[in-house]
Amino acid sequence: MLIDFFKSTKKSSVRILDISALASGLLLPFAFAPYEQSWLVYIVMAWMCLLWLHSLPGRAFWRGWLFGLGQFVFGVHWIFYSLYFHGGSPVFLAVLIVFLLAAYLALFPALAGFLAQRFFNVQRSLKLILIIPLCWLITEWLRGYFLTGFPWLQLGYSQIDMPVAGYATLFGGLGVGFVAVFCSALLALIIYHKKYLKVCLPVLLLVWLVGFGLMRLDWVNPAGDEINVSLIQGNIAQKDKWRSYMYRPTLNMYRQLTQQHWSSDVIIWPETAIPDYQHQVTEYLQRLKSEAEKHDKDVLLGLFIREQNSRRYFNSVISLRDGVYQKRHLVPLGEYFPFRGALEFFRHWINIPMSDIDSGKQDQDLILMAGQPVGVSICFEDAFDRDVMKSLPQATVLVNVSNDAWFEDSPEAWQHHQIARMRALEAGRYMLRATNTGVSSIIDHKGRVKAMSPQFERHVLVADVQPFIGVTPYSRWQNYLLVSLGVLLLLVVYVKNRKNGFSN
Repeated sequence: MLIDFFKSTKKSSVRILDISALASGLLLPFAFAPYEQSWLVYIVMAWMCLLWLHSLPGRAFWRGWLFGLGQFVFGVHWIFYSLYFHGGSPVFLAVLIVFLLAAYLALFPALAGFLAQRFFNVQRSLKLILIIPLCWLITEWLRGYFLTGFPWLQLGYSQIDMPVAGYATLFGGLGVGFVAVFCSALLALIIYHKKYLKVCLPVLLLVWLVGFGLMRLDWVNPAGDEINVSLIQGNIAQKDKWRSYMYRPTLNMYRQLTQQHWSSDVIIWPETAIPDYQHQVTEYLQRLKSEAEKHDKDVLLGLFIREQNSRRYFNSVISLRDGVYQKRHLVPLGEYFPFRGALEFFRHWINIPMSDIDSGKQDQDLILMAGQPVGVSICFEDAFDRDVMKSLPQATVLVNVSNDAWFEDSPEAWQHHQIARMRALEAGRYMLRATNTGVSSIIDHKGRVKAMSPQFERHVLVADVQPFIGVTPYSRWQNYLLVSLGVLLLLVVYVKNRKNGFSN
């Protein structure tokens, strides 16, 4: 019997189960873009629930860590490309950094398994339904905050096209991940013993039906007429982006493509489309601004801004008509060096252009685009729900400018695009993604892709965009409600266990 195998104390059986945890983690990234096998989450997480159900706290931690190691070594292996191909890092160091990052991120699923077994006795099978999903929720939330956070590959993102995505309007992508693990725990109980089938199956179906219904609710309303936008995808290879011979052709290309689309209300260029500081291209920008004013159009573009007095510089988006946004949430080791003294040696091995920039102010005025206030994020920032939600409810449209060319033809660009879809659904706003090499797209307020540019091609994506006003429940309370309820429920169960004399 399968359950007898789980309970076996033979070393060979224990090792096989440990290896299965690692294999499950390696499978999990296939649930995300570009592979889109969303159903895998339920199989993989149900298996992990069963593994944790029959593990002592130490073994639960170990299996959770093996699972996370597989998940993140494969899931974020694309960091190697930026370090090796564009940062000049030796192969051994690039591989080591990816492994160390994955080993660190794996501590969070390990902690989920450890907490469930150490403090809540999930060996009592019915507790599996609630305790493991709650422990997963708390640790996944911590992963998005600790040491500035790295919320990539949150389970909820993989469910953007599944019925449970409807819960995003209430509890965000983090809550969708919780629901997915809850459903996986129900499935695990069905596998554990057929006596649970009559209880768990109806609950599972109800959860999916509610999610399906939530997706069809409208929490927001149109704000004025549609806006016609043009998103320019310049397709400048990262190896060429900072070369002097590409400087003038890059500026000419963006200007020419812009001139061809003055019929649009708004034209948006990608992150650092201009590979220079603002004060070095004042004449170029002034000419472009004059043309935009002549046609009464708005142009948003990415470039660096340097303060002449302090010599600080910022990754920025400017509107030629009015407004500036400076990136607030920087990428560790890519855009700034944390613990500068301790990590200074990295700079002798890795040479990433513009990798020591400054963070913009947390409170910044919104940029206006065709008269509509816009919530702008730059690249990595849209992975953080709290950063995107700062612009709400004032913003009627969301814009993300990115340059995923750092990661070549890897899954990173598609994973990033999937994250942006979740942000649009959470906020109830259109998301406009203007990227250098793809994936540039128009995402509607339901997280659906309305139009997309072909990847690794020079292309201008033209589409109509509807601004929205109003708030989804999630944009009002964000993660505070769900995480608070999760912690409270765990405390209630823990105190009840203590009163009953439970000790593990």
